[in-house]
Amino acid sequence: MNDVPVDRLMSTDLTTIERGAAAADAASQMRETGVSSILVVEADGTLAGLITATDFVTLVRDNDPNDRTPVEAFMTTDVVTVGRDDTVAELAEPTAHGYTHLPVTDGDGRPIGMVSTTDLTAHLSRAK
Repeated sequence: MNDVPVDRLMSTDLTTIERGAAAADAASQMRETGVSSILVVEADGTLAGLITATDFVTLVRDNDPNDRTPVEAFMTTDVVTVGRDDTVAELAEPTAHGYTHLPVTDGDGRPIGMVSTTDLTAHLSRAK
């Protein structure tokens, strides 16, 4: 159960936005796609950061939600990532530290998937 590779759990239908995009555009994209996080990428597709619904709560609290704040102003930049061959057991530490979304990246730092605590919970409930 804990030796299952991450690529069997991850979502591959990724929602991304470029680093210089406006927060309002990221919020619109998240709302339209129904996701609770969005990956911020550089022009070459490498991962630059991550924005979650919680980040938007902070942004709205601190600013006008319609302002043109760039996503890079409030995205998480020290993103904890996992590789496609990492196992479920290896997700224990980051999720224990409160990470709810873990981007899965290839060897070049490009996002190829996303594993959420919802994915992990679903996997563990099926494994019983």
